[in-house]
Amino acid sequence: MKAFEARHYLLSAELLWDRVADRDAYPYGLPAIANLSKIDFHPKVTFIVGENGSGKSTLIEALAVG
Repeated sequence: MKAFEARHYLLSAELLWDRVADRDAYPYGLPAIANLSKIDFHPKVTFIVGENGSGKSTLIEALAVG
């Protein structure tokens, strides 16, 4: 997909750890977040999967407010 066609899509998200005061505080201590630095999304489809309590909803909420 060309860059101009993808302008309406979220293509990536990056967690700026240097701005996080406490890496053990919720939600940063969750395994799904604690090991995250950057996540890339495909412009056509992206699935977020994992076990209950792994942080899927937290990730989606963080993207919504970010």
